[in-house]
Amino acid sequence: MDVPTKTKLRVKVRDRVRFRLGAHVVTGTVVEDLGNIGVGGRQLVRVQVSLDAAEPHVFDVPAELLIPAPRRRAAA
Repeated sequence: MDVPTKTKLRVKVRDRVRFRLGAHVVTGTVVEDLGNIGVGGRQLVRVQVSLDAAEPHVFDVPAELLIPAPRRRAAA
């Protein structure tokens, strides 16, 4: 059975993404694709975010709420 997704952005593991967390926009890395298990067949992904120097935080986020993060520039 084919379940259509509502997002045009198909994120993959290791993609750097941004999303709104409260009043802030945070940047993280997709660490797991949970598949199309969201409401209406939406793609859910697990995103790891380092908010402080302690352990990183992990959030399950619908892919439609994510935007691609700018690539890091290589150190000279």
